[in-house]
Amino acid sequence: MALYTYGGTPADVLTDTAGNVVPDYPVIVRAAGTGAAITGLLEADGTTPIAQLRTNPTGSSAPGAIRTFKVDGVTAIEYEYNAPGGTTVRWYQSAREAATGALDQIEGKVDKTGSTLTGKLQWGMANATDVVLGSFKTGDVFDRWRMTADGAMAWGSGAAARDTFLSRSAAGVLETPGTLVPGQVSLGGMRIFNPRVTFGALGTGAVDDAPAIQAALDAAYAAGGGWVIVPPGTYTVATLPLRVRHNTRLTLMEGATIRRGATGTMLLNGTAGQSFGGYTGHGNIIIEGGVWDARATAFPTSGMCMSIGHAENIVIRDTLIKDVCGYHGIEVNAVRHAVIRNVRGYGYLDPGDRPFSEFIQPDLAKSSGVFGGFGPYDDTPCVDLLIDGCSTGPSGTAGTTAWPRGVGSHSASPSKPHRDIRIVDCLFEDCAQYAIGGYTWDGVTVDNCQIRGCGGGIRMRTLDSSSTSHRTPAGGGSPTIPGSQPLRSVTITDCEITGSTGYDDAIQLIGEATGSIINAKISGTTVDGVTAGGQNGLRLEYVDDYTLDDNTVRDTAGTGISQENTSGGTVTGNRVRGTSGSGIACTTCSEVEIAGNNMRELGSNGIHVLGGSDITLDTNYIKGASRAAAGSWGIRASTSADGLLITGNKIRKYGSGNEVAAGIGITSTCTNVRRYGNDLGDTGLDDQSTGPETTPYDNTGALEDLMRPAGRYETTSRLRCGTSSSSASSGVLYLVPIWLPKGAVVSNLSFITGGTGVGTPTNYWFTLHDRSRVALARTADQTTTAWAANTTKTLAVAQTTAGSASSYTTTYSGLHYLGIMIKATTMPTLVGEGAMVAGSGSAPGFGDTNTGQTTPPTVTAGAFTAAAFGGGTGLLAYGYTT
Repeated sequence: MALYTYGGTPADVLTDTAGNVVPDYPVIVRAAGTGAAITGLLEADGTTPIAQLRTNPTGSSAPGAIRTFKVDGVTAIEYEYNAPGGTTVRWYQSAREAATGALDQIEGKVDKTGSTLTGKLQWGMANATDVVLGSFKTGDVFDRWRMTADGAMAWGSGAAARDTFLSRSAAGVLETPGTLVPGQVSLGGMRIFNPRVTFGALGTGAVDDAPAIQAALDAAYAAGGGWVIVPPGTYTVATLPLRVRHNTRLTLMEGATIRRGATGTMLLNGTAGQSFGGYTGHGNIIIEGGVWDARATAFPTSGMCMSIGHAENIVIRDTLIKDVCGYHGIEVNAVRHAVIRNVRGYGYLDPGDRPFSEFIQPDLAKSSGVFGGFGPYDDTPCVDLLIDGCSTGPSGTAGTTAWPRGVGSHSASPSKPHRDIRIVDCLFEDCAQYAIGGYTWDGVTVDNCQIRGCGGGIRMRTLDSSSTSHRTPAGGGSPTIPGSQPLRSVTITDCEITGSTGYDDAIQLIGEATGSIINAKISGTTVDGVTAGGQNGLRLEYVDDYTLDDNTVRDTAGTGISQENTSGGTVTGNRVRGTSGSGIACTTCSEVEIAGNNMRELGSNGIHVLGGSDITLDTNYIKGASRAAAGSWGIRASTSADGLLITGNKIRKYGSGNEVAAGIGITSTCTNVRRYGNDLGDTGLDDQSTGPETTPYDNTGALEDLMRPAGRYETTSRLRCGTSSSSASSGVLYLVPIWLPKGAVVSNLSFITGGTGVGTPTNYWFTLHDRSRVALARTADQTTTAWAANTTKTLAVAQTTAGSASSYTTTYSGLHYLGIMIKATTMPTLVGEGAMVAGSGSAPGFGDTNTGQTTPPTVTAGAFTAAAFGGGTGLLAYGYTT
C-alpha cells in the first residue's frame, strides 16, 4: 500500500490551554473514523520505525512541534494526548499527499499495490496493437505478459522479447503457433487429460507411473468419456493392469514409452468383477501412438500387452509393441467392429510352453484359461475385424525372437466361428510357424500381404474334431458335435510368400470330411521357396467349390499345388516351377478342372491324379517332369481314377538329365478315360486304362469307338471300310498302322477278304511290329490253306520275341503295325479303306516293305525288322488284334 505523510508543519505544535508549547510529550496517533491506534509509524525516510511519537524536546529549533512522519495506507488520522487535568485532546489531520475525498475515490478503485475491482475496466486505445495491460518482475528487461487492445496475449521470459502467443486468427478460431500442454481440456464435450501435468506422472522411467496414468484414465471414464494424452517420456508401470473403459481415447505422443515394471497384463478394458456379456463391455476405445515395451527378458512370465474383451468399436493404431513374453501382443476376445492399423509387433520370448503364440489373436469368451481378464464366459466370438498395414518381426533385443505366429487363433467352440476378418497390406517376417493361422474363421480376406522367411505362410482350418474341448461349448461337460463343422468364403489374393523354412505348407486350407471349407479363392499369389520338410506350395484338403488362378509357385520341397478330397475346383492359369515333387496333384478329388497351367522343371510328375472322379486336364503345358525322380510322367493317372478327360495338353522333355517315362501314363485301374488332342512330342504314351475314348466327340457322336467290339484293337474303324480292289503284290510284306495301349495282350491277328479270295496260295502269314518296324510276334505260315472270298482269317500268335508263345503283351502305348504277306497266283481283294498309291513311305510311314517273301521270319529277340517303306503301295487294309 501507499505511504502517507503527516506532521512537520508550523501548525503541528502541542500547546497547553494557555498557549504554551509542551515539549517532549507523547502523542498517540489513531486512524480517523475508526479510532484504531496506529503503531506502525515511520520516520520521514519511510523506512525507520518510530517506537513512540513525541513532541520536539526543549532546546530544539521547534520545541513542542510534531516532526514529520509517515503511515502506511491510512489517508486521515487523529492526534491524541492527555491534557493537564486528565482530559483527552484529539485533532484531525488528512494526509499531505491528497485531499481526503480524492483519496477515498482512488482507494475505492485501483491501487498500484493491488485492489479489488467490482465494476468494468475499459480502455480506449487508438490501435488494436496498443498495449493495455502488462506485467514485469523486478529486474525484468521485457514484460513477461501483455495484452493488446485486440485481446491478443503474449508471454516471454522477461529477459527477451515475448515468444508465446494466443490470439483470435479468424471468426470462431483461437490460435497459438506454439505448443499447448493442457492438464485437462474440454473440446466439444471431449475432456482431455494429461497424466503428467495433472496427475503427477514423471515419465523418467525411475518410478511407478501406473497410478498417475490410471488416475487420468479413471478421470476420463468419470467424465463420461475423455482423451488421455501421454506426453514424451518413459513411463514405468508396475501397478498392473492399466484399465481403460468406455469412450476413452488413449494417445501416446511421439517419444512416449510405457514400459512394463511388473508381471501381468499391461492394459485391460475393464475389471475382474465385471459381467458384461456379448459385446456390451467397455468399448468405444481408441489406443494409439508411442511404444509399449513389455520387457520380456526382465519379466520372463507369460503376459499380455493389450487385452480387450466383450466390447465393440475398438481401434488400436500407429503403435509399437515390443518384447512380449508368452501370450499375445493384442488379444481381441468377444469383440465386434475392431480396427488394428499400422501396429508393429517386434520381439517375443517363449517361456517354455508357448511356441505357437500369435502377436494378434482373435479369440472367444470360452473360459478363464482362454481369457483371464474377466467374464462372462458365454462363447462370444469376434466379428468384423480389420487388420491393416501391420507388421511383425524381431526386435533385436538380446534373448528374444520374432513372433511364432503373426495373426491367428487356436481356441474354438461349436457353431461359434469368428466372422468377417480382413487382413490387408501386412508384413510378417521370421515367424517360426504361420504368418497367418486362421482357425474357425468364416468370411476371411487376406490381401496384399508379404511373408518373409516364416515357417509356414497362411493356414485356414475348420474346427479340429480331434480336440474334445473344441467340440464342447463354454461351461459344457461334453462335446455337442461329433466332428468338425464347415466354414465358408476364404479369399487369399496378391500375397507374396518367400523363403518358407518348412514348418508347413506356404498356403494351406484344411477342412475335414465333417467340416469342409466352402467357397475359397487363392489368386495372384507368389510362393517362392519352401526350402525344407517336403512341404507344398499350395495345399487344400476337404475344400469345396474353389478357385486357384494366376498363382506362381517356385522351388518347393514338395508338390507345387496339392489337392486332396476336394470337389468343384478350378485350377487355371497357374505357373509352377522347380518343385521337388509333382507340379499339381489331385488325390481322391471330384469335379475338378485343371486347365491352362504352365509347369516346368518338376521333380516328379507334371500332373498326378490319384483316384477320384470327373477330373478334367486341359491345355496344360508341362516341360521337364522327372527332374528329381526318374521314371515319372508328364501326366499321371492312377489309383482307380474314373471319368478323366485329358485334352489339348502339351508335354515336353526337359532336354537333359532324368526324363519322363511317358508324356501321359494311365494305369489299368483307371476307367472311363477320354483322351484326345494332346501334343506329346517325343515323350510317348502309356495308357493302360480300360476302353479309353480317343475321339473328340461326345458319346452320342463317337460311333467309331462305340462300334469297336470289346477287346478288339483295329487298324481303322469298320465304319470306314468297304471292299476294295487289291493293290497288293504277291510275296510283299505290307505293314498297316494300328494304335495299341501298353499292356495289351495280343493273341490273334485278323484280316478280311472282299469279293475275291486267295487263289492258289503257297504262303501267307501275319505279323505284329513296333513303331520302328521290329517284329514282335508272328503267326504260323498257312502255306496252301484256302482263304475264300468275304472271309475273316484269324491266325493265332505262334512266335514272339521271347520265343514260341501264344501271345504277346505290348510294352508301350502308341503306334504299332500289323503285317500281312500273301504269296499266291491270284491276290485277293481286302476289306479296308483302299490303298495310297504314292507317298505312304514318308515317316513314320506305312505300306510295302520286304519283297520276295515266302516263309515267316524268325522274330525271337527282335531278330527281324521289316525293310524301310518303299512308298509304292500304302495298303489300308482293315485288320485287328484280339
